[in-house]
Amino acid sequence: MVFASAAARLQYSGLSRPPLIMQFHYPTSLNLGNEHSEGFHQELLRGLTHKLNNLLAVIQGFSSLILMTEDLDPGVSENMQHIREASVGVTNLSERIRSAGGCAKLSPQALNLTEYLGVIEGAVMEPFQKEGVQLEADVQQGLPPILVDPTKFKDILVELLRNAAEEASKSGGRCALKICGPGAITPAEQKRVDILVSNTGSQIPVEKIQEVFRPFHGSKDSNHLGLGLTIAAMLSHQMGIQLAIASENNTTTLWLSCPTA
Repeated sequence: MVFASAAARLQYSGLSRPPLIMQFHYPTSLNLGNEHSEGFHQELLRGLTHKLNNLLAVIQGFSSLILMTEDLDPGVSENMQHIREASVGVTNLSERIRSAGGCAKLSPQALNLTEYLGVIEGAVMEPFQKEGVQLEADVQQGLPPILVDPTKFKDILVELLRNAAEEASKSGGRCALKICGPGAITPAEQKRVDILVSNTGSQIPVEKIQEVFRPFHGSKDSNHLGLGLTIAAMLSHQMGIQLAIASENNTTTLWLSCPTA
């Protein structure tokens, strides 16, 4: 599999369906490259979000102190609680913006994926329990360790699983997680572990499929910021993970191809 092209075709038998040849698309619209991820604008964004978080820490600290005041007026207490909650929300949004801008701090290390899935099982299953959707898991035994930042890799995987669970819940579809070692999907000499996250019951139009990686172009309601897949694409790029999407035959599949350690 050559990853330089904008799209690739992959034969994959998933969700108990006959083998399919799927057209995968990569987030090329984000202009992912060294000059993008290591440039001036990323350094600027990192610095600005750091300064913003310092100011938010002051707001959170003083609002917490005020809330500890005895005999505080109920109206003032309620308003201060709203201020504190809003500042915490902005802090979380700041971190997501930093990741979406391709300037998250990473610490790659060798990760035993089979053991790690057991550690993060609660986070993996949470979207499916919330949406009432069943997840079919097929994890190959004896997987080699992959080279990733464990925390950011979890962010990527959970985002893809959450996306699949939400889409499947809309139409009574099903979800599947398939993890294969080198040689099963990509050629063995490339030394990559491949992860496929699929859901039935939805299909993205061809003219819209590239937009799924662009910020604020999601199809969900206003409670979603439309940054999830943008962040996943940026973090994947920073860690040398290949991310792509295919949507055909009423099935949408996200493909992560991770370098081995």
